[in-house]
Amino acid sequence: MLISVAIPKPIRNTFTYEALPDVQINLGSRVSVSFGNQTLIGIVVEKETSDKKISSRIKRINAVLDSRGDMPIDILNLCLWAADYYHHPIGDVFTNALPALLRAQETKSNLFVERKLSLTSLGHELNRSTKKLSTKKKLLFGLIQKEGKTRDALFKSGIKPYLIRVFLNEGWAYWHTTKREPEEKTPQRNISYGDLILNRDQENVIAQLSLKDENKPFLLQGITGSGKTEIYLRAIEPHLERGGQALILVPEIGLTPQIVSRFENRFCTRVSVINSSLTDKQRAKAWIEAKEGENRIILGTRSAIFTPLKNLGIIIVDEEHDLSYKQQEGFRYSARDLAIYRSHTERIPIILGSATPSLESLFNAERGKYKKLLLDSRPTESHPETYRVVDTSQFPSREGLTQFALRSIRKTLASGKQALVFVNQRGFCPILLCEECKQVATCDRCQVRLTYHQTTEVLSCHHCGRIKSYPAPCDSCGSSRLIQLGVGTERLEKFLKDVFPEEEILRIDSDSMRKKNSMRLAIEKIKEDKPRILIGTQILAKGHHFPNITLVIIVNADAGFYSADFRALERLGQTILQVGGRAGRGKHRGEVLIQTQFGNQETLQKLIKTGYQKFAEHLLKERADASLPPVRYEVAVHTECPEQDVAVDFLQNIKKGIAKSNDLSVAGPLPAIIEKKNNRFRQKLILISKERELLHKKLSEIERFISRSKLPRGLKWSIDVDPLNMV
Repeated sequence: MLISVAIPKPIRNTFTYEALPDVQINLGSRVSVSFGNQTLIGIVVEKETSDKKISSRIKRINAVLDSRGDMPIDILNLCLWAADYYHHPIGDVFTNALPALLRAQETKSNLFVERKLSLTSLGHELNRSTKKLSTKKKLLFGLIQKEGKTRDALFKSGIKPYLIRVFLNEGWAYWHTTKREPEEKTPQRNISYGDLILNRDQENVIAQLSLKDENKPFLLQGITGSGKTEIYLRAIEPHLERGGQALILVPEIGLTPQIVSRFENRFCTRVSVINSSLTDKQRAKAWIEAKEGENRIILGTRSAIFTPLKNLGIIIVDEEHDLSYKQQEGFRYSARDLAIYRSHTERIPIILGSATPSLESLFNAERGKYKKLLLDSRPTESHPETYRVVDTSQFPSREGLTQFALRSIRKTLASGKQALVFVNQRGFCPILLCEECKQVATCDRCQVRLTYHQTTEVLSCHHCGRIKSYPAPCDSCGSSRLIQLGVGTERLEKFLKDVFPEEEILRIDSDSMRKKNSMRLAIEKIKEDKPRILIGTQILAKGHHFPNITLVIIVNADAGFYSADFRALERLGQTILQVGGRAGRGKHRGEVLIQTQFGNQETLQKLIKTGYQKFAEHLLKERADASLPPVRYEVAVHTECPEQDVAVDFLQNIKKGIAKSNDLSVAGPLPAIIEKKNNRFRQKLILISKERELLHKKLSEIERFISRSKLPRGLKWSIDVDPLNMV
């Protein structure tokens, strides 16, 4: 039997191996194979039996691995489709989809076996002996009297390691290895809604979700605080009652704790979490349990879309507009778009939820591809937040905050409420200017500004990760007289502590939330109203429910107005409404202050006066006039190289081979917005067309051209289908 195997390497083709016909091999089986001088674990993607003599050049597989870790056919097909659609090496796609431990040799993993502590024959005699045992020893004896227990199970029962050692040393117990058994399923209990009553909008949405004749993705557009999570819970419920499973995708790990808590409390069952914070063993275990149907609800970030589920009944994509769903390096897939494809192939419903849907999703709803559902009111006890533009050219400011903003904070604190100050810049300040030569401190690897972090006394490049100690002399003239310009979260924290010394202030950004469980503890603290002033970046902008926040201040909303990215205004509008939506979620009305020099800008005024829908319609018209996505489809070919001319010339050669057409526009080569990163120059070629098939045809031609070409030394290239970030 000949089998085609995808190797866990960034390779675009599969490799043929021989397997004996009496060996049980399925599509998706994991096999150990020799590849060059390595032994690797590959995935079987094709197989065929032939009576013809097999060439001696074809190697035979080393072994077939335990089938519990195999890839089910639906996930195999999802990976094959993704490799084709995103024009990415098939081996690397499987590397992203399969947990690391399942790509390792079986001897390196004890996922399928476990060690249990059991009584020896001498230990069993303790029951009849006159030997007096302490309370703790009696507890351990009782736990392992009938069957063995794992170390984790014993620790959860209060058994200390020293007590286990006593039993081992006395010869009363021994460790033995056994096949890991599936965990017992938590029995389904009656679901209690307490005093919760759906409003008219929610009842209407639930009624539309229950229609059997809808085969389209549901786009749930609901203003912040309108009860989207309750809709998710109600939509999942009937699938769980039928023994099905639910997959919920969230954009950030920070959103996980509160969503997990709410789902577990509602359904009285454990929610399995899959994200980057798990160890390799935890991730592989969760993957297998989901595949075998043990976990009913799986909640995860981007990569969780590749989780196999035995009885998948529904997919939820929360905050579907979020950029985090699109991987920006390597395998540049969109988890949201793969979720839509997966729901289509498995014939199950999918809900895309957001207060500020992406223009792509709104455009698809407009064309009838998605079924749009609306939630445009909050519960009766809460009110929509009000927006006010604060012109920073008219109001004097200190450390990024105008006097009007400071007075609003004082007023909020005096009323016993909380205030949130949003600035999308971590660190102390983003610019260090030399007072002598007027040069800005930059990263020589990336040609971007270095950010000063006062808490660690370093200058950091947020793109390549380079760190320099501070203070440091100017690279240009050697002067130590440096002016700190701009405002980051650390600078705001220091300033507000000086202004409000009696108040507790909490800063939430990726620097302050690095420790395990730090985000969960911070959220609990906020809900207890202990910190009165919150300072945060995008981490705080999504999904969190803090009912005591009545004031939100957006410190610098200007960046979106002069960005080179045509999507900048869309993201600015989403950020303003998402951050602003943290205010007024309780019984008191919320207020949002937008500090900007562009207060009279037409698009901003449309956003705060008429809402997101009219704002989005305005942007869609601009995109249509300019023939830009989502009205047109877009792909990009990226190159990076230590030599700038080499990166440009490579793309120029590709461009020459693209036949001119009225249905296709080609732009470039163009430098990336951050042209130099980690000592490599980055260029891109952009192709736009109203025909998706035409773009894929051109990408296939480009791939063939590159495969026949000799790559310049040091050059790397990649393809980005449906790009969302031009950085």
